[in-house]
Amino acid sequence: MTYCGEAPRHPTWSYQDQQNWSLIPVQSFHYPAAMDASSVIELRQYALQPGRREDLIALFEDEFIEPQRAAGIRLLGQFRDLDAADRFVWLRGFRDMPARAEALRSFYGGPVWAANRNAANATMVDSDNVLLLRPADERESPLLQAGTSLLVATIYLLAAPVDDAFQRFFARRAMPLLAAAGAPVAARFQTEYAKNDFPALPVREGEHAFVWFSRFASPLDYERHLVELRRSREWREVVEPEVARRLASPAQVLRLEPTARSLQMHITGALHDFDFLAGDWTIRNRRLRVRGAASSDWDEFPATSHVALHLGGIANVDEIRFPTQGWSGMTIRTFDPETRKWSIYWVNSRTGTLFPPVAGGFAGERGEFYGDDEDGGRPVKVRYIWTRLGEDAARWEQAFSLDGRKWETNWVMDLTRPGR
Repeated sequence: MTYCGEAPRHPTWSYQDQQNWSLIPVQSFHYPAAMDASSVIELRQYALQPGRREDLIALFEDEFIEPQRAAGIRLLGQFRDLDAADRFVWLRGFRDMPARAEALRSFYGGPVWAANRNAANATMVDSDNVLLLRPADERESPLLQAGTSLLVATIYLLAAPVDDAFQRFFARRAMPLLAAAGAPVAARFQTEYAKNDFPALPVREGEHAFVWFSRFASPLDYERHLVELRRSREWREVVEPEVARRLASPAQVLRLEPTARSLQMHITGALHDFDFLAGDWTIRNRRLRVRGAASSDWDEFPATSHVALHLGGIANVDEIRFPTQGWSGMTIRTFDPETRKWSIYWVNSRTGTLFPPVAGGFAGERGEFYGDDEDGGRPVKVRYIWTRLGEDAARWEQAFSLDGRKWETNWVMDLTRPGR
């Protein structure tokens, strides 16, 4: 079923289509969002056969995500390296080293890996570039969240193990400058020196790594960050020389683009995300006349809606009327407290059947929701972006993608309270 044909898939409103030694890396629907914190992390960089990255990503995300999670492995994100077309980067976490060994034995000794390992290995040149890490910060922040389109990872290989003095220096001198330049540090890790008790998967040994990550809404935001950082005299004259003094080799910076499913897995919400919608709205619609043809020809037409909260806010329903279009529709939104995700369903007056849902949640004033459907007989990925614009305004945008990377916005609804 198509979302944006004569009837919109969900009348929900607002979807927005998205070398310094600082390294910034840039995270289906019904997985637990909150799992035990990981005390052991693998940062895995795979060198691939030319042109095989998309093959591996498709295989990985179709076959390997659920079995790894079932084995107790925490998937932290899968990425395309924007500076190396044949490199695939991903991170996974484990509760501790004994749990890691048990989980790896379960997954790599199981039927899914046995059935697909030859296909996976055929895409790879080298899969041994693996840093075994542990958190360098007591607090844990997700690598990915709503609005992230780039994760930048900076890898420092130091001449000696990370000590308290370096940790204090980085936290007190580097992190405030990075935040001021638009790149708050999302997570920090350092080498885990425990023996690799699953030798079938080698890891890099004899190195002293310190790795930190920052999130960006776009590559342009990252470039702006670098400009701001280079303007900092303290960064140039204090932080960079101190880091350089400790490095055993030049820092490596990975600009990482999260895969579509990686983003979907990590977007969560809260019970009251949609409370702001309760009541009546006047809507201005802009709908692309032809999708998937690089068109800039839009229809404009009005609508009105009424939104009601139910079951203490865990569900809400709206009815939207398009007086000039000859049809109407209804949106049903439900919140799953376990996964902390909203599922959004749409039914219109012409078909009377529920369309496949999109799922996600809000981070601040922005919400992202993803799903899969068909448009004109071809499979498409669907993205909604909601933007809350104060008490009396909001925006919803819908976009389709064939590959989860390039998105075309095809419907925009601007909502205002009646009389505003």
